Amino acid sequence: MYILELPNFNFPKRELFEYQNNHQDYKENIHFKKGHNLDTAKTCKFFDLTNIENPVVKKVFNTAGAVDGKFTKVLAGGVMPAHIDPQRTAVLMLPLTDNPSPIVFYEDDKEIFKHVYTMPTIINAKIKHGVPEVKTDRIFLQINFFQPWNEICEQFIERTAGQIIQAII
Repeated sequence: MYILELPNFNFPKRELFEYQNNHQDYKENIHFKKGHNLDTAKTCKFFDLTNIENPVVKKVFNTAGAVDGKFTKVLAGGVMPAHIDPQRTAVLMLPLTDNPSPIVFYEDDKEIFKHVYTMPTIINAKIKHGVPEVKTDRIFLQINFFQPWNEICEQFIERTAGQIIQAII
């Protein structure tokens, strides 16, 4: 399974967007820097904001049952290189900009699945994925999970019993 959509996961989109938009500490992605010697800020127009001290963000983390995450921003004309996350197993993606460029999942460097975010969505971070083309600025709050994928899915399906959840296999 690649994704789990959560149509009933509510979050304060405007407040989160304003917080990250007024923040000056965006930097290159440290995992690409360490693992691939790639400065994503210069090469890909891809930035992370990890130094988050905000009560609204902390409340969203708590609602999701997680303790940390980050904001990501890929500017128009940039890319998020294809990768497998080195530590986290899944990510709850909260889109803060409208009509973000789709995430693409790969197997043997061939596209196997493409997803356009229209709502909060958990992605399987252990399947190779990336965003090969960004047409307009793409900003998300990402919430980290480290449990096995099936446990994360079960946890969210159980928590939202009776609500509509769409799983894409």
